[in-house]
Amino acid sequence: MLTVSLQINRGIMFMRLEGELTTQNFHKVAEEINYLLYKQGILTYVFNLEAVKKIDKNIFGSIQNKLTEIFLKCGSVAFCGISETFQKMIGERKNELFYVSKEQEVFQYISI
Repeated sequence: MLTVSLQINRGIMFMRLEGELTTQNFHKVAEEINYLLYKQGILTYVFNLEAVKKIDKNIFGSIQNKLTEIFLKCGSVAFCGISETFQKMIGERKNELFYVSKEQEVFQYISI
């Protein structure tokens, strides 16, 4: 089961995920992102995965596809609470993709 909680702080959407992140339940996250990105025009996201207990290894393609959609709209993304292995699987993108250890660190890299 996956729980998604949302909070906007200084124009940045914080998405906190809790539980198991699998290819079967990623659609819940993708639908939220689609609504926020295309209907609300939110371009900056922080995905906090600290409370995610299990991540399906097959999900990285879906995550990268969603990140590409955000980047194509000139958005930026930060991940919080993920391992270096996960960071390497997602990759790098200068000035658009950041990895932080605490959510509040994002304000050092991204401003609206």
